[in-house]
Amino acid sequence: MNEKQVQSVQRRIFRIFKSWKDPHTDVALADSQQIQGIEISPEGEVQLAITPQRPHCPCCLFDLRDLRDKISTTKGVTAVRLHISGVPASERWTRVLNP
Repeated sequence: MNEKQVQSVQRRIFRIFKSWKDPHTDVALADSQQIQGIEISPEGEVQLAITPQRPHCPCCLFDLRDLRDKISTTKGVTAVRLHISGVPASERWTRVLNP
């Protein structure tokens, strides 16, 4: 993928963030402080660093799984990897969310 295609994928993902609501609030993911960083490789691999709103909430885990699935169906995306941070047992969350 060239730089223009990577930017196109980035715009598609940001549109998802603007419409994706946290399960506990009515705030879009793009407007929250949850997203710590995003990288998109020229091969279409997306690396997303994120901090869940509530560290011990199962619905947050399911919501992040659904977000990963939604991003993976985006045109131009070949793989999605979530990196969970800022919560206890973040390595466990990361392992569970990335099959």
